[in-house]
Amino acid sequence: MGARINFIFREHEDRPAVVLYSHWGETEWQRDLAMALHHAKPRWEDTSYFTRMMISYLIQDDVLGETGFGIFAINDITQDLGDDTVIIDMTNRTIMSNVAVDWNNFVQAYLPSSVLSTVGAS
Repeated sequence: MGARINFIFREHEDRPAVVLYSHWGETEWQRDLAMALHHAKPRWEDTSYFTRMMISYLIQDDVLGETGFGIFAINDITQDLGDDTVIIDMTNRTIMSNVAVDWNNFVQAYLPSSVLSTVGAS
């Protein structure tokens, strides 16, 4: 069965986007994405490193696995990918599921409190 979700990494409106497909990521996607955003914050200005850091963080526990994740490119982010879809918009720095949420606000809302307390201590 699975809990499928697609993470679309959109750099520019007029370019293809990178999609990370997760077979099991739908149930914890907000927390996982907040942690990945927090991890990639040093590269928010550098889209290629940002995208690589985000994907690496999201697949870190299964980086050598044969199944579970896929990566592909699409030209039209409005096409129906058949599963839940989240857009990580690098131009506007928003996460779009049902509504667009600023990256900082998204991290504040979904980063686990144990990570937030560590961030505040440093």
